[in-house]
Amino acid sequence: RDPTAVFAGLPLSSRSPPTLVMTFGSKTVREGERACVWSRDGSARLVDGPRRLFLCLQRLEVLPKHSAGNVEYLEVRRRDGTVIILPGPAARFFDPVEDISVHVREARLIDASEALVVYRHTANKVGEPHVERRVVLGPARFIPSADEWVHEFEWSGVPQDGSKTTYQPKALRFTKLRVIPASAYHNVSEVRTNDDTLITVKLMLFFELRDVEKMLDATNDPIGDFINAASADVIAFCAGVSYETFLNETHRLNELDTFAQLCVRAQHIGYDITKVVFRGFQAGAKLQAMHDNAIQERTRLRLLEETQAQEQRQADAALAAETRRAAQQAELETGQAQQRAQLSMVSVKAQLAERRLQDEAEIERQARAAEQRLAEQQAHSAELLATMREMKAMGVDLTKVLVSQHEAPDKVIKLDTGAAPAAEGKKSLLSAIQLNL
Repeated sequence: RDPTAVFAGLPLSSRSPPTLVMTFGSKTVREGERACVWSRDGSARLVDGPRRLFLCLQRLEVLPKHSAGNVEYLEVRRRDGTVIILPGPAARFFDPVEDISVHVREARLIDASEALVVYRHTANKVGEPHVERRVVLGPARFIPSADEWVHEFEWSGVPQDGSKTTYQPKALRFTKLRVIPASAYHNVSEVRTNDDTLITVKLMLFFELRDVEKMLDATNDPIGDFINAASADVIAFCAGVSYETFLNETHRLNELDTFAQLCVRAQHIGYDITKVVFRGFQAGAKLQAMHDNAIQERTRLRLLEETQAQEQRQADAALAAETRRAAQQAELETGQAQQRAQLSMVSVKAQLAERRLQDEAEIERQARAAEQRLAEQQAHSAELLATMREMKAMGVDLTKVLVSQHEAPDKVIKLDTGAAPAAEGKKSLLSAIQLNL
């Protein structure tokens, strides 16, 4: 019988291979694998493949191969107590002689809003053991060295079976510290006013981590400190006012000046309180019912007042719209009247201009006719004068000629100068002048 037949079909796994025992026979170690051959005297030797082995009263142990990716690392614990950290990507065979264990661990990925608090064993200047602390800010991939460990925070937090306003010590466990602004809900229960009214005040706190080192040195539970300081401020505020005064001054619970202890404590532990929001309050059942009824009545009256005011505003708006419409109508009519007047004025001006042109043309025509008649009269008078001169030169009596032309005159005007008669044969010119009209 072949002694290697018992190993037929058994692969050499890289992570959890079986342990193969044989007393006599041959075995092949494939390429990329490693095996340990144990002898009867307890000695061991490591064999890397590819190799063919002949075993005689020996035990063959196939060694697992551990590999880590980019976001992993290998943690190797040696038998001499040392620890080896191999950042990925890396691979290593388990050594049964030197190693106790080889584990693949995941690296801590830190984004830009997170930080890690890391401690490391070291020695001071005189050689005494010492522990150093450093803060690793993101974004980063953190792989601890063999002498480093990460701080684990245990803060007050919301229990798994509680509401978001209920806090339990050490309920919040984490290693990545958030360094961006955060918020927390908090209800201050059973706060008593100066008139013995019990109420529950609901708050929302906004805070931001400014100094990590200061926080680590001053507190181990910032959330618990915030809750206690905010509760103290609310108790102090309510103790000095009555219930009615509290109802009228709830706006002060939105101001940071009201939370003096909270702001001082936050600065002492490296935090800044950026804002406090008052989310409301809750009183006892009977008082709350009375308060709810009062709120309903005030709301009804306010709605009624708003409804009436809305109706008045609508009436005012309608009246204003009507007034504007009347003003626009009057303005439109005035504009139309002005336009008609302007058009009439333009028409009258056009008619006057046309009449003036006609008058000018008529005057010019009459002037030309008068000039023409004057010219004709002048030509006629010149011709008549020339004729009379010729007749005078011929010795014709012009007076008789003129009188013959007007034998029956309407009027005869005779001019008598009163002078002595002239010599015979000579007539005075003036004595012979007479006008025939």
